[in-house]
Amino acid sequence: MRIRIDGTYAEIAYTVNKIRTILPIGSISPIRPRHRRPYTWRVFIDTAPKPHARRWIT
Repeated sequence: MRIRIDGTYAEIAYTVNKIRTILPIGSISPIRPRHRRPYTWRVFIDTAPKPHARRWIT
């Protein structure tokens, strides 16, 4: 799943931290400034699938 976050630098840092505690993060794009909007940044987060517990068949 790909998540887009727009906001100030502090809002993005807080949100990424909260998402990281809930979902496994695959990758985070570089934080880029938004055009025509001062002090607003954009970042994309790709979540990784949850690792499956492997069960041994006996």
